[in-house]
Amino acid sequence: MTVCLLHISLLWSVCEARISDVSQPAAFQAVELGHTVTFTCYIKSAARTRVWYTLNTERRLQLLASTDTLYNLTIFEDKSHRYEVQLDHISSLLTIPRTTWEDVGTYYCGVMDLRDIQFGQGTFLMIKGANPISDSGVQQRESEPVQPGDSVTLSCSVHTGRCAAEHISVTWLKNSHHSAPQMIYYSGNKSCQRTESGETSCVYELLLRNLSSDDAGTFYCVLTSCGQTLFGNGTRIIVHIITLMLSNTVLGIGTLVLVWKLCKNHKKDPTAASGSRDGSLEANQPGDAVMYAAVCSAPRGSSCRTAPVEYGSDAVVYSHVKYSQQD
Repeated sequence: MTVCLLHISLLWSVCEARISDVSQPAAFQAVELGHTVTFTCYIKSAARTRVWYTLNTERRLQLLASTDTLYNLTIFEDKSHRYEVQLDHISSLLTIPRTTWEDVGTYYCGVMDLRDIQFGQGTFLMIKGANPISDSGVQQRESEPVQPGDSVTLSCSVHTGRCAAEHISVTWLKNSHHSAPQMIYYSGNKSCQRTESGETSCVYELLLRNLSSDDAGTFYCVLTSCGQTLFGNGTRIIVHIITLMLSNTVLGIGTLVLVWKLCKNHKKDPTAASGSRDGSLEANQPGDAVMYAAVCSAPRGSSCRTAPVEYGSDAVVYSHVKYSQQD
């Protein structure tokens, strides 16, 4: 019985960690080189272990700090003590007192219980300041207006005289107001050439297909060169949906007009239908033939006989009208 209760308790702890809410409110943060930055994470979980990880531009996932909340003990993987962690029952704060170019990347807050771990959505850190390589530069187009369903090719050009092209790694960062930052690892086209002055010029291209409103945002070109990180100025993707809205508006107006006409015609039909129910029918078209069946109304004891119908003063009642069209 004790073993069963222990298993249930462990299972409850794992499930509690999975359904807990680990949130990082800031999806994107920018700080000047050398300044202090703090990442905030809100945690609703009874899991005793809280962790901070970073994913750098070279796609290396590294554990920064692990905290045991039961003993209030934090272990840092970096022996240089560049990080600080503060926590309470509902939050965990990671601080970098003096940022460097190596700090560029995505920082993930998480909770861990047994072998289960749950992360927040991550916060991307962008370092602003002078380029670490004085003779290098990254250029991007300012904006790319597109329509839904279109494709667009983003380009990023870098000029460097110190590093060879094979020493440059490229990552794309998408930042938008309605979603968390997204890292797009480069696998597109690259073309490099060396100028007469010995400078290397490379152009990196990223193809985006079948764009929608969810793809709107700013795409940054992030290059790691000679161990340093370079940022492009960003290309803003603007998805115009005016054409789609206009077509939907025209379709809606056309539908309303069609419904209005149908209703208007429907109001006219009951007049003709009521005339048929009342037994009155006009046959004024030439070439039409109308056959009538007469009804004789006579006093009891008298006989009915066929008599010619004279138009004018005679009143005739017909019980059936048969209409046929002659060619």
